[in-house]
Parts: sequence; structure tokens; C-alpha cells
Amino acid sequence: MVALVLVDFDDTLVDTAPRFQNARRSLFSVLAAAGIGQELAHQIHHERIDPLMLERHGLGPGRLEHSFRATYEAACSELSLPVQATLAEHCAQLGRAVAGTPPVFAGALPALVELSRQHRTVIYSQARDLVYQRRCIDETGVTAIVGAPAVCICERKTVAAFRDTLRALGISDPGSVWMIGNSMRSDINPALEAGARAIHVETSDPWEFDLVEPFSQDYVSARSFADAVTYLLRKDL
Repeated sequence: MVALVLVDFDDTLVDTAPRFQNARRSLFSVLAAAGIGQELAHQIHHERIDPLMLERHGLGPGRLEHSFRATYEAACSELSLPVQATLAEHCAQLGRAVAGTPPVFAGALPALVELSRQHRTVIYSQARDLVYQRRCIDETGVTAIVGAPAVCICERKTVAAFRDTLRALGISDPGSVWMIGNSMRSDINPALEAGARAIHVETSDPWEFDLVEPFSQDYVSARSFADAVTYLLRKDL
């Protein structure tokens, strides 16, 4: 029996990654033009600054303004370069430009309609800015499909948050739950560790933060959300 299907939003139903990844590439190009090598810029941004900004500002586009500016300033400090106010603001603007409702993947909404007709389906997303995230989900038409009560947004998807979500939804047996998402770190691993089943939606340009080892190999891979739904509805469960 399938008691519940949890569906991730960003990069599972909508194409968020290119906007974020292209903004980072633009940042590194701007820094390179300012005499800051890409290897150093990558190391400072991915290993030092962005993890810190994740803790301070949470997931979502809101942190990138701070992260991009701080990456430039940290690189200047590393290389004993003066910080140029106009360049620092340009870096911050690259981060601010990421905000906005992302486009829906082809076939995602019809697949969500079909899934929600056959199984209890809840959108399970994460963001520090809950109002912003809810607006994005609403504007894509996802909320109209599943209903407002079936949208759950937590600040950070952890094993504890996953279990809390199941309890809030009245689910006592995690083995009756499927999680569909693109992030090994945030979607698949917490579900597997909590005892649920999972379908990993592959991403062509993954965020470095998501590149972690799976908790176990007991998950299914799919090329898209639509393929994940096809698998779930055809499988003899």
C-alpha cells in the first residue's frame, strides 16, 4: 500500500538549477576579470562562504546576494586586493537576480495530476523564506493541483524534519511512503534513513552541495518527474 507520496518542488517539478548555476558562473567570470582565478574563487565560494551563508540565511535565492558579495570580499582579502564597492555591489546584484518563479518541467504538471488522482500526494519543499517559496509554488499551478493543505514547506529537509512531516500528516509507517526528489542530500537520504522509499530524479547540472553519497542503494533512479510517476503507478506495489 502507498499511504503517501511526497514530491520535492525545486529541480523536480520546476527547473531552478540553471538560474542558480548560471549566476555562479557569471560571478566567477566577473571575479576572473578582476584578477581572481577560478580555482580560488570556486574554493572560497563553495567551501567557505556559501556553507556559512546557508547557515545564516537558509536555502533559497535570498542568501546569494550575501554569498556572492562575501565571496568577492574574501577573495580580495586572500589576495591582498582592495575591495571595490561598485564591483561588490555588482556581485550582490548577480545574486539578487536569481529570485523569481522558475519554469515548470515539460510534462511535470500532467504527471502530478495523474499521481494525485491515484495516491495521496503532498508537495514537500524547503526554504528559509516560506512566503517566497509558497508564492513560487502557487504561481506554477502546483497548489491548484494538490490543494493548499497539501503543500508542506520546512526550513531544511533533515531526517528529523522528514519524520516530523510524516507525524503531522498522520503517517505512522514510513515504509508506506515514497519520496520523489532530485537532491540526494535533501530528498533521498533523509527518506531512506527514516525508512521510506525514494525515487531520485536525475539532474544534468547538480549543485555541489547536493553531491553526497547515498544513505543506501535502496532507491530508484528516474530521468524526470514524469518518469518517476510512470514507474510508481505501473509498479506492482
